[in-house]
Amino acid sequence: MGMALDEPVAEDIVVIINEIRVAIDPQLKDDVKNLVIEYDPGRNAIVLSGNESECGN
Repeated sequence: MGMALDEPVAEDIVVIINEIRVAIDPQLKDDVKNLVIEYDPGRNAIVLSGNESECGN
């Protein structure tokens, strides 16, 4: 699973998380419902976190 800075396509589900507009592929809707978007200062990056055991990480 990854994250991209693209415009949503017609099939995507669009939600607002932490004031950020996020487009989700409908096939992933159940897999991402417990994920959060947060800043990781150690990596100086915005990351998805949560569901580690479910994602195989």
